[in-house]
Amino acid sequence: MAEQFLPGVPRPGRPPRPGVRNLAQHDIRDARARLRGTIYEDVTPDTRSREQYSPVQIVDFCLDLAEVMLASGADTRSVETAVVAVSTKWNLAPLDLDFSGSSVTIQYAPSDHPPLVKVRTVQSDGSDLDRLARANQIVDDLVHGVRDMTGAVSALVAVLRMPPRWPTWLADVGLSVLGTSIAMQAGGGWRAGVGAFVLMLGIIVSGRWLTGRGFPQFFVSGAQAAVASALGTLAIWGDVLTATGAATMVAALVVLLLPHVSLVTWAQDAISGFRSMAVARAFYIVLVIAAIVVGVPAGIAVLHWLSIEVDPTGIVLRPLPLWASLSLTVVSAAANCFVQQASARVIPVAVVFSVAAGAFLWELRHLGMPLLGATFVASVLLGVLSTIAAARMRTAVAAIAVPAFCGALLPGVAVSNALLNFMSGSSGAALDFVAAVSVALGIGAGLVLGGLVATPGARRALRRARRVTVHSVHNDTTAIPVLRGTGYDPGNGTVPRGHRPR
Repeated sequence: MAEQFLPGVPRPGRPPRPGVRNLAQHDIRDARARLRGTIYEDVTPDTRSREQYSPVQIVDFCLDLAEVMLASGADTRSVETAVVAVSTKWNLAPLDLDFSGSSVTIQYAPSDHPPLVKVRTVQSDGSDLDRLARANQIVDDLVHGVRDMTGAVSALVAVLRMPPRWPTWLADVGLSVLGTSIAMQAGGGWRAGVGAFVLMLGIIVSGRWLTGRGFPQFFVSGAQAAVASALGTLAIWGDVLTATGAATMVAALVVLLLPHVSLVTWAQDAISGFRSMAVARAFYIVLVIAAIVVGVPAGIAVLHWLSIEVDPTGIVLRPLPLWASLSLTVVSAAANCFVQQASARVIPVAVVFSVAAGAFLWELRHLGMPLLGATFVASVLLGVLSTIAAARMRTAVAAIAVPAFCGALLPGVAVSNALLNFMSGSSGAALDFVAAVSVALGIGAGLVLGGLVATPGARRALRRARRVTVHSVHNDTTAIPVLRGTGYDPGNGTVPRGHRPR
């Protein structure tokens, strides 16, 4: 008599077949609501009967993805969009995300199983645009069915193990060139530019040395600002530089000491509703700004105690003409691509968009618009251009927008005026400095609005990019569909490709 088995119970020696998770309608509506207005708004769950990944595997991958993106300089909205799109594609809902400062928490709480909760801490807070772009490309491949989980995990591991796109010495030289460009754009002249280059190199080396010995960033930034203001005052006292040149030289250093990428992402998080992340970023930003505000007058006070004084009153900064300013914008944007570790293929695009934003800002200022409003409008234009171009190039928006706004929109002239007020002992110098820093908040707000405006066009551009038709060169001239840009592959054949969607 044949052995009987109860229905629904797997037979001995035969592994159970993975089932297909079906998302409830309210879970689908929740996922679509969270993706509304993003480039992945149209993602749908994959319900084909094939191998289903376990919730633990998917949550672990989403945590790895979030860690890579946050550590590479992404704003929180972009990270949430990527995680929700991937989990929706893999039929994992409801999925709750919580971003709290330096950690990410993901909770999967189905109605018929115990909840799964995992936490990941993000150790670094830097900017690596090449790594961010490659992580974004992996997400794009997953959403469009080009990669499976095996290929995605292998590619993400390869991204994590990648060395920096550009060597450290080249990034240091790029940051020094950026300081030279900012000083000359503010009207400091070539001597101020050379001084900014030398001063920036010295500050980079000394800051890395202090940080490597455990000094917190607050004390490092304060010491750097104090040394810069003291050297600027000595340059005026010794007739090496004029007061204008010294102010622009120090202003270039102060502008680059500001966490401008964090300032922009803070504005993006605050506007997008991620209050916990915005508060955490704001606390870090306030500490750095406070260190600079304390350090600049401290350096001047030390020289005053040594009876070394200068009188920079009555000096007015004269910005460069448009052609010279745009020429330096090209240099600034290109140099910042090396500083932020952007890939080589985005450098021409970032430079062109930076020139467009700089020219638009210059025109708005000459029409009488205040600096904050003009910077906001120019950032909206930059956000629109960067969002559409990123969809066409299958890269992250930040990989284009960050070098572009650093090249054209940083408030070098406003910071220089605030430093002149510091040197002259003006009572409102601190308020002037805070007002200059607030321009960076306008950049973040403009990029968010520009991205929202351009997202529908970016979705259409992405769909067109994946519908490529190639005609055969043989006798059969029937059009055949092919996939273009199948994602990141380190080139050694270790990353398997996913199956083509049918």
